[in-house]
Amino acid sequence: MNLKFETPDDFFRAIPLDPVQNIVFRKELHQLLFKDEKLRKVYLEMSWVKPQILFNSAFFTYNPRKPIGLRNVPFILRPQQVEVIDIVKEAIDKGHNLVVSKNRDEGATELLCKLAMIYWLLSPETNILVGSRKEEYVDKATELVDGRLTGDHKCLFHKLLYTLYTLPKYLIPEFNKTHLQLHNLLNSSAVKGESTNESFGAGDRATFVIVDELGRIEPTIAQSIVENINDVSDCCIFNSTHWNYGAAHPFNNLICEGKTKVAVLGWEWNPDKAMGLYRSPKRGIVEIKDIGYFKQMWPGVFDNYKELEPININEIDWKGQKPYRLVADAGEGNFNSWRSFWFDKEEKRRSQRDIAQNILRIPAGSSDMFFDYALLAKIKNSWLKPPDIQGKVKYKLTEDCRIDKVTFETIASPNALKWWGKLERGRPDQSHNYIVACDIAVGTGASNSVMAVGDVNTKELVGLYVNPFIDIMNFAELVVATCKWVGGATKEAYLIWEAGGPGDTFDKCIYKLGYNFVYYQTDEKIPTRTKRHKHRGWRPTKGVNGTKFDLLLQLSGALQEGFKDKSKFESLKIHDEQLVNELQSYVFYEGRVDVGPVAAQLETSGAKFAHGDRVIAVGMIVLAMKYQPKAALTQNRSYGEGTFGHRMDERKRKVEEAKQNMRYLY
Repeated sequence: MNLKFETPDDFFRAIPLDPVQNIVFRKELHQLLFKDEKLRKVYLEMSWVKPQILFNSAFFTYNPRKPIGLRNVPFILRPQQVEVIDIVKEAIDKGHNLVVSKNRDEGATELLCKLAMIYWLLSPETNILVGSRKEEYVDKATELVDGRLTGDHKCLFHKLLYTLYTLPKYLIPEFNKTHLQLHNLLNSSAVKGESTNESFGAGDRATFVIVDELGRIEPTIAQSIVENINDVSDCCIFNSTHWNYGAAHPFNNLICEGKTKVAVLGWEWNPDKAMGLYRSPKRGIVEIKDIGYFKQMWPGVFDNYKELEPININEIDWKGQKPYRLVADAGEGNFNSWRSFWFDKEEKRRSQRDIAQNILRIPAGSSDMFFDYALLAKIKNSWLKPPDIQGKVKYKLTEDCRIDKVTFETIASPNALKWWGKLERGRPDQSHNYIVACDIAVGTGASNSVMAVGDVNTKELVGLYVNPFIDIMNFAELVVATCKWVGGATKEAYLIWEAGGPGDTFDKCIYKLGYNFVYYQTDEKIPTRTKRHKHRGWRPTKGVNGTKFDLLLQLSGALQEGFKDKSKFESLKIHDEQLVNELQSYVFYEGRVDVGPVAAQLETSGAKFAHGDRVIAVGMIVLAMKYQPKAALTQNRSYGEGTFGHRMDERKRKVEEAKQNMRYLY
């Protein structure tokens, strides 16, 4: 065997990737290194610079799902794993935090544990802290007894000791293993373990820290770890999939905030899973990334197609061969992600939530979503568009506290009113009826005050105003001014708002401003919907039998109905992307019979009770549609002379004349 390589990269590239050839290479390599101490030193020095060398020439991996004889096989890195190892090593050596976002069965935890053992083996006086959400997942009866490995294979220390257990014997130093401790007696390096509780790592100091499955840790504890771990080490590696907590969990916040570098280990880069990789950008259309695989499987069928070229699945000529059922659903069934032969097979046996968590790394789909993701994906593909106009409703407040001289001015501002549609002489179409719905916050910036405008005739959301810093009085004035500006066939828009908390203060302001075309609290479940005239505004109650749950169900149904040409029920179309993102965040709360934004589920202060958002406001538009059509402008009708309609109109006219004439009889 020739080991004369100029660089570690040259050595790494020389290691065979074919399993059989790799085993032959390993056997010859370690026989040579066992006999030659100088070569062994060079080998370890190269492995320190390029850790991938040890992976492909010395490490093994364990998979109990495989048949006997194939459960312990040589670790041969995939290209994406090679890249991630470089990223992790850079984080450790340069001292910065790192997030590893992965899906199941891509070997992320195995990579990190083996990298930890490389530092334990080759870096003197290294102190490594590893943690998982339960102590039994860190270390459970893991020992090396008479050359055999015992303990639970899913715990972190089993992965660490497995690395030692499968190393060539001449590379294993003297060590001492106790519960949650592994000490290298040759160079004084150590790996210590701990459950990831509120005090994880408190008082300790480490070269680097590995927090496994951060996304599965209860959110308040996870947030405490993220905030306090920087005092333990300059490098903390957060490794996880997404779990039930979804988009608002600290793990997803780390990914999205942009302050922490992110490494991804996904199935899309696994050659065994990515065969036939494709996606569907539009309904009936696919774009094939792995076009070579399709050409191989269906000779002559895809010869004229290029990589990622849009293909209409109905125009594919399979030339008498058995076709493959390409899923061309515009990404509605898989969160707009990639597909492959492996993925399509997995989709048939897994739930959508399982796929989001363990395959696609989708935080929103990982929680128990209230609004169906396929519906939201369909909305994104069909309805979303930028507003046609953005502006500000201007007005004057008279001495007797009335809104006057209402105008509209086009401006570009983060807090501008977004408007979808045309304006005629500076106002919406006055032959239509409108609803204005409001969710009120206190104006401190903790949550948004939202005003949504719905067009009853076109059944769509046409206006949206969002501002976290406007106080309740000013917001009430703006809302009344908007109701007057919107106008419509009823001259003024029908106003509904969420009562309770800041909504009660808002109610007093609306009353003072003299605006009375408003929604009164109603028992929506009684067919006659008897009004309780003393209470204005919509008042939410919790639970599956509560008014909030019912409101969200009606909104979900209205969005579904919006895709029908002829709807028998209330329907609504929406165009705002941020609104769809908020719909996506609504989940069933863990351990509670309730539903709401996932951020509120993780909120520990009282702020969530004053939370104003787009979803509730738009839901109230659907609710108010039951009432505003009753105020629709009566259309003038003309009937032909002699028809039944003409005779009825004549009779009504004569009855009305008789009533008028009776006023003058004494």
